[in-house]
Amino acid sequence: MSLGVFLQSLVNAVAIAGIYGVVAAGFTIVLGVMKIFNFAHGQFYMAGAFLTFAFCELFHLPYIVAIIAVFIIMGLLGMFLERFIIRYTYAGFFHQVLATIAVGMILSQSAVLSLGKTDRFITPVVGGMINVGGTVLSSEKLLLIFLSLVLVVGLHYIMKLKVGKAMRAVAEDQETSELQGINARWIFLLTMALGCGLAGVAGAVIIPVLGATVPMGTNIFVRVLIIIIIGGMGSMPGALLAALLVGLIESFGFQFIGALNEVLLLGCLIPLLLLRPGGLLGRPLAIPE
Repeated sequence: MSLGVFLQSLVNAVAIAGIYGVVAAGFTIVLGVMKIFNFAHGQFYMAGAFLTFAFCELFHLPYIVAIIAVFIIMGLLGMFLERFIIRYTYAGFFHQVLATIAVGMILSQSAVLSLGKTDRFITPVVGGMINVGGTVLSSEKLLLIFLSLVLVVGLHYIMKLKVGKAMRAVAEDQETSELQGINARWIFLLTMALGCGLAGVAGAVIIPVLGATVPMGTNIFVRVLIIIIIGGMGSMPGALLAALLVGLIESFGFQFIGALNEVLLLGCLIPLLLLRPGGLLGRPLAIPE
């Protein structure tokens, strides 16, 4: 492998890992704090991409403004989901599964009805290419890496704030945290808003590179499930580490075996589950009855 191909593959891997990491982080926050498997999480990612297209191409808003608007809208939609749907399904795991799947289907069909099944793209945010040591790299992918890093760092600092500490306390022991004066219901609302907001923003970040498609939500959700299994369910560092590993496997695997890189990814997953059922940095999570 030449140096140029190696750098291209490395940039692709980091770009893929950045998006996977942001979406997986949002899913992990909801799972860790609320013990909820949000099967609509991928559709929030898809909806964020389509909203960004609408804001940038139909309403001609600046890209950064579109990203902020997507985060707010997806966050509010996440709060609505928790308050009026999920809150009434905590007693039954499969009720949660069916409810969130239904929400995901509604989001997908809403995208089809409003913008059709055609793939959507926005005007390039940053044009041209960057030459690094004779290797030409895409400016859009470098922007994607930068924005993903900003989101991950921002999330890190949010978790250090009072609200982040409250989220960790509820995740550790809800009853004890409530005895300490933490309003778990309010924390659940904020957690769902943050998780869904991150998924939507990831869709906004990816659209300049890959565009917006209806199946993209389902495709990334499968990756997110693989990532949280590898990293450890409920583990934020594990999710980010697993996202990087998956990005490297997919990018470099594609250079050697093409589309069979997905087989390589699953092949790496099986022995890991046998050796560490709880993932790299987590512990096995029992499915509630």
